[in-house]
Amino acid sequence: MTEEILIYNTPCTEEIFKQIQHYEFKRIWKKNLAKNNKNLFAGTIILLFAIIFFITEDYGFAGLFGGYVIATYIYCFSYYSQYKKHKKNIQELIAREISNIKINSKDVIWEFNSTHFCFKNYKSEYKFIWQEITYCILDDKYLYITASSFMHFILDKANIDESNLNKTIAYLEKKSQFKEV
Repeated sequence: MTEEILIYNTPCTEEIFKQIQHYEFKRIWKKNLAKNNKNLFAGTIILLFAIIFFITEDYGFAGLFGGYVIATYIYCFSYYSQYKKHKKNIQELIAREISNIKINSKDVIWEFNSTHFCFKNYKSEYKFIWQEITYCILDDKYLYITASSFMHFILDKANIDESNLNKTIAYLEKKSQFKEV
């Protein structure tokens, strides 16, 4: 008995691309920004200790805590600056990619067969054997496929009919491994 080959197209529109890219950016930076905010809060608490030690004329501890606070604030503001820079870069990347999508408005082709997973869009084609593939479902909205731990393919569940979605998930469950991101 031969195994079914699953091939289908999903539209590649400006709206879908923007939504997926913004979601991915927020997902990646959310935890890091929360940690940065905690460090900023801790730095503020330690600043209060530094002030108390300074008032009580214990300049050694005041200097120690003050130095820690300065280092923490520099780190936090540097990190926030990086976030802003990456946010601007992702906006530019999205704008560039959207103009390319408008010029080359081809559907994305997804292929699942017994030996490999294939993804093809207007600019490239990727094939990966199943041993390199992991997947997970994010926020019960996106199917997140990782290949070779460096390539990520995101399928919006709203962008595919129920039958193909169920077949895709069944294929991934059978051929690859589930891994949280």
